[in-house]
Amino acid sequence: MDNMNQVTRLQILILFLLILFSCKTSKDSVSQNIRKFREDHPQFSSTFENRLKAIFKEKELFGDFILAVVDENGLAYSFAFNRAVLHGKKSSLNNNSPIYIASGTKSFTGTLLKLLEQKKVLDLDKSLHDYLPQLHYNDSIDTQGITIKSLLNHTHGTFSTRMTWKTAFLGYSGKNEELINDLNTDFLLDPSGKFRYSNVGPIIAGIVVESITGKTWKTAMKDYIFAPLKMKNTSANVSDYKLKDIRPSFTVSREKGIIEKGFYKNDITMHAAGGIISTINDLSKWLSANIREDTILLNKNSWPALHTSTTPQDKEYFSYHRSGYSLGWDVAEYQNEKILTRFGGLAGISFHMSFMPEKKVGIIAFSNDNRAYLLPHLMADYAYNLINALPADRIFEQEKPKFDKSFESEDKIPYPEDSQILTPSNTNCKIPGTYQNTENWPVISIVKKDNYYIFNWGILNGRIYKNEEKGYFSNLGVLTRNFEVTNDTLQTGSLIYKKVKK
Repeated sequence: MDNMNQVTRLQILILFLLILFSCKTSKDSVSQNIRKFREDHPQFSSTFENRLKAIFKEKELFGDFILAVVDENGLAYSFAFNRAVLHGKKSSLNNNSPIYIASGTKSFTGTLLKLLEQKKVLDLDKSLHDYLPQLHYNDSIDTQGITIKSLLNHTHGTFSTRMTWKTAFLGYSGKNEELINDLNTDFLLDPSGKFRYSNVGPIIAGIVVESITGKTWKTAMKDYIFAPLKMKNTSANVSDYKLKDIRPSFTVSREKGIIEKGFYKNDITMHAAGGIISTINDLSKWLSANIREDTILLNKNSWPALHTSTTPQDKEYFSYHRSGYSLGWDVAEYQNEKILTRFGGLAGISFHMSFMPEKKVGIIAFSNDNRAYLLPHLMADYAYNLINALPADRIFEQEKPKFDKSFESEDKIPYPEDSQILTPSNTNCKIPGTYQNTENWPVISIVKKDNYYIFNWGILNGRIYKNEEKGYFSNLGVLTRNFEVTNDTLQTGSLIYKKVKK
């Protein structure tokens, strides 16, 4: 028995040393890569950081900004900045801060489906009818003509407002049956087969994953992508983090400063088109794997489907001309270089992820002041141009007016005055209660709190204000919603709700 105990202790010691050595080797590798980048680009750090600091001062920005340069060896450079750092104070913002990547998620979902095809679990050229026959669009759409690939490259042509709002903003039961019912009973169709970007396709693809594998999209993502790449601080669940640690959205105006601050997602609204929280350190592993087409995820024959266009598009966004879409990346051009981009946003959060395949370099950038949603793209461009030895300052001055214009527009948005807050009165005391909709939209409830009222819609809530023209409105963080209450009927947009009798 003593000998067995000694063997067990020896095995544990060896395992501990292997883990320790592995961690040390990984950290050393990152340090060496950062050191090499600094040697290759000795002026980058000071030039880039001075430029960013100048923008923070000029625009009096709130919130956070963080940028990382990534190459085929991993993280090469990072810089985290906010008002606290600008004024010489301590900040919790760093490479391990959890950030929401919004539609950056779509590149992960496309990779997951391609990986499952490589494992011969599914075939991207097979149809919805083959894998999800219960999704039939009330027999109004031939689902044999909708392939899994078309779900990923946004050419499937279907859309559902109810399903989109539930998954992105309001929440739902968490059951796929509810979403399938929404799609079957509330849908639009564009039969052209042309690129039409939305959340619908990737979300349906996530439902297909669960239908075929028995694993939810979230579990499959963890098992097949996060774990192999050792992305230990990445998750599709908000509940895996302390809410105070997730970098929040900031709604800001010049006149009033911070209007709202918060993170408006929970587990139920984290989905296959916009449902990942990660860190700069973890995302560097993901982007680097794409740059070098790492076989830990896919074989060399599978990567082209992720990095080459599977359908054309012809769009301009900021400084990028988009010519195509793969299974999860926009295929674009910037400064005569092919660039793959995946951006995302929510209520002030703006996320940029991109890489240049030929240059083998990529950028991750994040900001959360709603007025500065173009800042990650502006600074990513500046970083690329510095690295590629282009006239970065001249190009910056050409691009900055677009940023200035968008910033000024957001900065001038009017926000409600305290005098508009709906307060208790003989008339107003009649509106509290629970309201239900017959078309399966989430319940609305109005409750009195202290000396004002709260509008609750699904998982969202906000104070109620008097509308200057008619009715009421509430700022729900990710959106502002107007509504009217007449007797026992609440109407918001085209949706009709009836008050539940006690």
